[in-house]
Amino acid sequence: MNRLLFLLITIFSLTGCSSTGGRAPVADITQGKKSVNYKSAGKITGQKSYKVKAGDTLYAISWRSGMDVNTLAARNNLSAPYIIYEGQILSLVKSKKSKSTAAKKASVNSDLSSQTSSKKVQTGCTGQSCGKNSSQALVKKNSKAYSENQSDKKAVKNIQITNKKVSGWSWPVKGRLTKTFSSSQAGMKGISLSHQRGTFIQAAASGKVVYAGNGLRGYGNLIIIKHNSDYLSAYAHNEKLLVRENELIKMGQKIALMGDSGTDRVQLHFEIRYRGKSVDPLRYLPKR
Repeated sequence: MNRLLFLLITIFSLTGCSSTGGRAPVADITQGKKSVNYKSAGKITGQKSYKVKAGDTLYAISWRSGMDVNTLAARNNLSAPYIIYEGQILSLVKSKKSKSTAAKKASVNSDLSSQTSSKKVQTGCTGQSCGKNSSQALVKKNSKAYSENQSDKKAVKNIQITNKKVSGWSWPVKGRLTKTFSSSQAGMKGISLSHQRGTFIQAAASGKVVYAGNGLRGYGNLIIIKHNSDYLSAYAHNEKLLVRENELIKMGQKIALMGDSGTDRVQLHFEIRYRGKSVDPLRYLPKR
């Protein structure tokens, strides 16, 4: 009897160990990087604030919130290169505090301006002599700024390039159009193109890579390119990424290989956003 009871307990224990019930663990597909919690990496529209997590970038947060990165930066008093820290609370809505702060700054600037004007009157310089003095001061100031930033020429060049107008757009891949844009709230926010796995994905326009990773749930391996202060383009579900963040990209450059990461079929999900809002890519891409 005891032996039969022991046998039954053993069978039930083995059955429990082989059960496939419960939630599957989050897979680490970041090649040595910290695993991403995809449950917390979806859309964050409608929230008043957001707590920065490890691996976040301001561009990724703005993409998830459907907000222009410049607007998000302004609401949190951030300036380029938009450095954020884990645990930092970012405001996603316009606050009264920011308005009052801006008004206070304007008042301080006004006071400083009036003080500067009064100082000029006290010095007694007029006409050409004042102009000469101010010119010398400006040259001295610019020389100092140049010497301080001389080692950072690349960063300055990047800003100039990414602020240029988008001269034109090209198709990111020669594939079959399977899904088109929808302006409805739950509709498709881009287009889908199908082709063979491993097909090269190309940049639709020149710009700078501001995101390259797999931390945004539903996009798989994703690349976001900033073309100027208004336009971004995104390339999702890639098999492999061929570029890195902060890399300058030319139109037609190979940036990824087509795959099915984050989806159930081999395809490219392509989006264009104007000031943070999704627009129909077919309005920009050349007819074919």
